[in-house]
Amino acid sequence: MTSRPPFPVISRRRARQRGSALLLVMWLISMLSLLIYSTIRVISHDMDITISQKKAFRARQLAEMGLNIACNPVVKETDTALLNQIMGDGESFNVTIRGEGGRFNVNSLLQANDRTFFERAFELWGLEKDAASYLTDTLLDWTDQDEQKQLHGMEKEDYEALGYTGYPFDRPFYSLDEMLLVPGFDQVAANVPDWRDYFTIYSGGKLDLNAAEAKVIALGIITSQSTADPVNDWEPALKDATNFIQDIRWGPDNIEFTEDDVKLQDLQQAYDALNLDGSDPDVQAHFGLNDSTVHIESVATVNDYRKRVVLIVRNRTQGSPQILAREEVPLFQ
Repeated sequence: MTSRPPFPVISRRRARQRGSALLLVMWLISMLSLLIYSTIRVISHDMDITISQKKAFRARQLAEMGLNIACNPVVKETDTALLNQIMGDGESFNVTIRGEGGRFNVNSLLQANDRTFFERAFELWGLEKDAASYLTDTLLDWTDQDEQKQLHGMEKEDYEALGYTGYPFDRPFYSLDEMLLVPGFDQVAANVPDWRDYFTIYSGGKLDLNAAEAKVIALGIITSQSTADPVNDWEPALKDATNFIQDIRWGPDNIEFTEDDVKLQDLQQAYDALNLDGSDPDVQAHFGLNDSTVHIESVATVNDYRKRVVLIVRNRTQGSPQILAREEVPLFQ
C-alpha cells in the first residue's frame, strides 16, 4: 500500500503562512494609517495655533494703533475717519472715546455717605426696601476705615463668625469686581447683568451729563428726587434722559459722534432739559459736566478674530495724560 503524497499538508501550511502574512500586512497598514492621521491632526492643530497667534498679534497691533490715534490730544470723538479704519484683507479697527465721568463713581458716593442713592438704586433693581438698606450699610462698612458698624452692616467680627478672614477691606474699591465680594451684592448682579455700566472708580466724582448714557442719567434722576418711587418713575426718567441726549447732546441730526454734537457748558441748561431742580442738594451732588477722565475703547478685527483694548486716561487733552487702567480682552465673532 502506497502512502499519500505530502503536498496537501504543505499547501495547508503555506496557506496558513500566507494568511498570517496578510494579517500582519493589514495590521501594519492600519498602524501606518493611524500614525499618518495622528501626524496630520498634530500638524493641523499646530497650524491652527500658529494662525491664531498671528491673528492675535496683528489684532493687538491694530488695537494699539487705534489707541495711539485716540490718545492724541487734538483728536476729537467726532473724528470718525481717523478712529474707524479698514486696513484691507479683513483687518480693521474701531475706536470710541467717551467720558469715564458718564458713570457714577462708587467710591465718591460711599465716601459722601450717600445712602439715599444706593437704597433707591437697589430698590429700582429689585431688592426689597429692607434688603436695600442692609446692603447699603454693608457697602459703607466695607469701605470705611473704622470698626464702628452701621445699623445693619458688617465688620470684622461678623465676617469671622461666617468663617471669612481679612474682610472687610476697609478701603475704597480698587476695581468694580471687588463689589461682588460684598455680601448681598450678588443679588444686584443677578438682577442687573449690566450693573458695571453704571459705576466707575476712576472719574472725578459727579456724573458727567455730557458723557452719560440715558439709563445712567435716568438712574441719577431717580436717586436725586426725594419723592421718587424708583420703579414707577423709571420709564418717565428714562424718556427724559433719552430726549436730552438725542435732542440736545447729539445736535440737529440726532446722531452721535458727528460734527454738530453739543458739549454743554451750562449745568442749569441740563437741569432744565431734564426737569431737575438745580437748587436741590442731591441734584447738585450727583450731576456735573466735563469730567477730565475718558474711556477709550479700541476694537480690532482680523478676519474672525477680534480684540478689545480699553484705556482709562485722565487729562488726555491737557498736556499731561495719565493712564489709570488698561484692559485687554479677546472677542470672538
